[in-house]
Amino acid sequence: MIFWAALLALAWDQVAPLFRPSQPERLFGRYADWVHDHFNAGTHAHGLLAWAAAALLPALAAGLISIWLFDLAWLLGLAWSAVVLYRCLGYRQVVDLARAVTAALVAGDPVRAREKLNALGLACGPEQAPRDLVRPAMDRLFQLGLERLFGVLFWFALLGAFGAVAYLLTRSLAERWRGEVDFYAAIAGIVPLLDWLPARVMAISFAIVGNFEEAMLAWRSRAADGDPDSVVRVAGLAALGLGREAPGPEYVSAVASLLNRSVLLWLGVLGLLWLGGV
Repeated sequence: MIFWAALLALAWDQVAPLFRPSQPERLFGRYADWVHDHFNAGTHAHGLLAWAAAALLPALAAGLISIWLFDLAWLLGLAWSAVVLYRCLGYRQVVDLARAVTAALVAGDPVRAREKLNALGLACGPEQAPRDLVRPAMDRLFQLGLERLFGVLFWFALLGAFGAVAYLLTRSLAERWRGEVDFYAAIAGIVPLLDWLPARVMAISFAIVGNFEEAMLAWRSRAADGDPDSVVRVAGLAALGLGREAPGPEYVSAVASLLNRSVLLWLGVLGLLWLGGV
């Protein structure tokens, strides 16, 4: 089931890309604001309670519906799982933005390059040369690859619809609830725990589909610091054959290609597990 649901969701995302923020995400934002207003008493315990109410309860509902539908009919359960995973991904948007940034930079179109860089989440004002943001754009793509692709797929493969929704909503809450008090620190501390294993799966994937020796050396050099984004970024750059030198615009779309090859690798692994009856 995991293989077919992942295959259907990724194919759906290619045919009908999900662009964020979507309407369900806007509705969740209102719910998250309500939970924040009613649960925020400033303590770490209240932060965990708010996270459970805002992220775990909807994820539990998605998981229970999945179990119920599988009991009714296998195809119903598969369809629900594919829909849930599709709504959690939004990966095609990232790939399209990466290719658009590269095309604009190569064509020498700074206005369009700034537009696409801003859509990617990088502030690029009129006074800044877009070519100076090639490396930050690559770093942002690695981050989004973890957030919108590997993190979601990993927890879906492990825990089904519950895992995918819990990961997505936890990430969303960490972006919305930012601050210095213990309430915000609770949710901020959960995200690195959820990313720890998916980040290392990504690093291994980059090594397999890219420059194996360089990626593994770079990964080991960062494995001890415990920062998932750093592990992914360093392994990805090494897999592309980049060291400290400044990358050209073509490397932005090269990151997207690396992510595509990596997800195809793990789809193949899931397919083999399905054929083996695992």
